Amino acid sequence: MDPLVTGARPVAAPNDAVFAAEWALPVSSPAIRHGAVAVVDGRIAWVGPIDALPVDFAGLPVETLTGILAPGLVNGHTHLQYTGFAELGRGAYRSFEHWSEAFEVCYEAVVDPEDWGRAAREGVQLAMRSGTTAMAEIVTDGPARGVLAEAGMQGIEYLEAIGETERRWDQGGRAAFLAWLDQEYPGAVGISPHAPYSLDGEVIRDLTALARERGMRIHSHVGESEVEATLYADGNRDVLEIYGDMRDEFALIRSGGTGLSTARYAESIDLLGADSHLAHGIYLERADRDLLRETGTRVSLCPRSNRVIGLDAPPVADYLREGHEIAIGTDSLSSSPSLDLLGDVAALASAARDQGYVDPDLHHRLVDAATLGGARVIGRDDLGALAPGMRADLAVFDVMTVGDEAPEHALVERGEGSCVLTVIGGRIRHRR
Repeated sequence: MDPLVTGARPVAAPNDAVFAAEWALPVSSPAIRHGAVAVVDGRIAWVGPIDALPVDFAGLPVETLTGILAPGLVNGHTHLQYTGFAELGRGAYRSFEHWSEAFEVCYEAVVDPEDWGRAAREGVQLAMRSGTTAMAEIVTDGPARGVLAEAGMQGIEYLEAIGETERRWDQGGRAAFLAWLDQEYPGAVGISPHAPYSLDGEVIRDLTALARERGMRIHSHVGESEVEATLYADGNRDVLEIYGDMRDEFALIRSGGTGLSTARYAESIDLLGADSHLAHGIYLERADRDLLRETGTRVSLCPRSNRVIGLDAPPVADYLREGHEIAIGTDSLSSSPSLDLLGDVAALASAARDQGYVDPDLHHRLVDAATLGGARVIGRDDLGALAPGMRADLAVFDVMTVGDEAPEHALVERGEGSCVLTVIGGRIRHRR
């Protein structure tokens, strides 16, 4: 293919460089054998075969690595403040409700609030060392805020509201959340109504209205529990067991449900839309999934977290067949074995095959989900691909192709644990 070229500066800055590998995987265009990327001023200035490097970049240092050069991974769903709960994530649970009880014990055992910030800083470094350069990060406790920008990581920190009934919201919850939202922190901010089951519908309507008034994105957990749908339909309180006596205060319990399916209920409280994305999306019927697609609501799938908690695999084959643009998330170490997004990519490939997906585009679709798909859910059009003008966020994975194997296949099936270089904004942030 012809290399893609933009203008270059006559004098190189300290971080300007050319990165080359056995394969370059632009994602937005075909893979390039012996491919390279020229980085100028923190942006990608050129992509093409290394032996076609334009003379404009001849003076830049060239770093050639083994394996696959790809865009930095974009993690579509994380909770970095729970990095210290790795022992919990190594367990096995019967259900979402069983895991929630164990999680609550760990959460309540945290005495020093600063531990949340320390854990989040450890988590962002783990993610960076696995090739992640941007995240959709949920922040529940204040000390974990600001960690992405501090580390140079791109993405959005979604401030989470959870456990708010209308009464609690009106009697101080709303004021406290607004004060938190208005605090000055570097980096992009969004709003996370935790889930349609853990907040009264009117509270979620208020939160989504706040987000839209301020031009912020929205991120929530939907379709993660097997019994969640029965709460929306007929007021079954099983998913709210961890709230004890407080569960009877929730509007869905008092009203006996709404008769609506999961996605229809989410739509009724203004949670769906092109500015919103959902985590998990396991327990959604075809009509619910169609509603997500019709409203422009994307889903970030977290298969390894679902497996630890004892849930079904997400219906990835259905999402792919039905034309959804998915993202992929690791969730947190409280429910996942690592923050290496390629572990979840491989798990989705396996699940898709088990679910009967046979189209030859599987590996390309999953690489897209881990890069451009993640960029879409955080509203970024300058991340997730190797193309001129994009941010120079990239990673190199020490994975070799075998025979005529496509690099997408190699990266999906064997990429976990293989990152040797992570570059964010043109700066090397990790080297192994």
